[in-house]
Amino acid sequence: MAHDTLSKSPRIDRMNWDDLRLFALAAEERSIRRAAARAGVGAATLFRRIGELEKELGAKLLNRLPEGVSPTLFGQRALALIDQMAVPVHGLDQLAAEVRGDRAFVSITVTQGLGVNWLVPNAAAFHKANPTIGLDFRIANGVADILRFDSDLGIQMTPPTAPDLVAGKLGRMHFELFASQAYLDLHGCPADLAGLRRHRFVEQLDGHVEEGHVANVLGELRNEQVAARVLGSCGAIRAIEAGIGIGALPNYSVAFGNKVVPLNLPVTKYRDIWLTYRSDARERAAVTTTIAWLKSLFDPRRWKCFRDEFVPSKDVGPMPFGNSG
Repeated sequence: MAHDTLSKSPRIDRMNWDDLRLFALAAEERSIRRAAARAGVGAATLFRRIGELEKELGAKLLNRLPEGVSPTLFGQRALALIDQMAVPVHGLDQLAAEVRGDRAFVSITVTQGLGVNWLVPNAAAFHKANPTIGLDFRIANGVADILRFDSDLGIQMTPPTAPDLVAGKLGRMHFELFASQAYLDLHGCPADLAGLRRHRFVEQLDGHVEEGHVANVLGELRNEQVAARVLGSCGAIRAIEAGIGIGALPNYSVAFGNKVVPLNLPVTKYRDIWLTYRSDARERAAVTTTIAWLKSLFDPRRWKCFRDEFVPSKDVGPMPFGNSG
C-alpha cells in the first residue's frame, strides 16, 4: 500500500533544479519573456518547462495574467523553499566539479559597455595567468540576482540592498555628451547648453538608470528631441556613430575605440561601479582570484577614467588590452 501511495506522489527525487530556478525567475520578473531573456532560453521553452514542473508537483505555481504572471499561494510557499535550497545545491555542484577535475568557472554578470569593451578584451591575459579558471560572462542590461545564483559576481551601477550580499566599489563611471563627426558636420557642434535645444538625441535605456542616460545628464527630454531610443549601450553607441543624434556615453568611449566625438560641454554625470557577491563566495579560490583581477581592471591609480574626479575623455589616455591581467 505504501508503495502505491509513493508511486502516485510527485517525483521529487527526479525533480530538475534548473526548472525550479526558471520558475523562480518567472515569479520574480512577473513575465515569462523577461525571465527567459535572463535565463538565456526561449520563452516557449521556459513556459513549457514550468508547465512540466507544475505537472510533476500536481499544483499550479503561476497565475497567467494578461499583463504577465504572478505566483500562486502554493508558488509563493515554493519560492521560500527554493531560496533555502539554492545554497546547498550550488555548493554540491561546485564540489562535484572539483572532484571531476573540471575547469573552475566563475560567472560574471556585467553591463554591455564594460563587458564588451573592457572585461572580454582583457580576459586572454587573465586566462594566461590562470589557465584552470574559466570566465562565464553574462553581459546584460539588468542587474543579476546574486542571491539566487544568477551569477557568482555582479558588476552593476546600483549598490545592492540585500544584507547577505557583499558590495565593494570598483570605481566610478563618468558620462559626457558625444556625437559622430558626420552628425556634427551636418548639424554643427553646440557651443553651449542652450544650443542643444535644436539638436536631436539618442537615448540609451537599461536596468541601471530609472530614466535614459541623456535624461540622467540633461534632465527630462521632450519626445520631439529624441530621434531614437535604444536598449543597451552597444546599440546606443552604434546609433550615435551612425549620426542619428547626440548621446550620453562614458568618458572612456573614445579610448575604447568608439568613433564618437566629445562635445566638451559643462555637463557630466557619474554612476559608481559596484562589485557584488554572496558572502560565502570567497570560499572558492577561483572566485577570490577573479575578484582580485576585476579590482585590478578598475584600479583608478592605473586607469584615469575610473577615478572619483571627472577626467575629460580627451585626457583619459590609452586603454591597453591584453596586458591588464
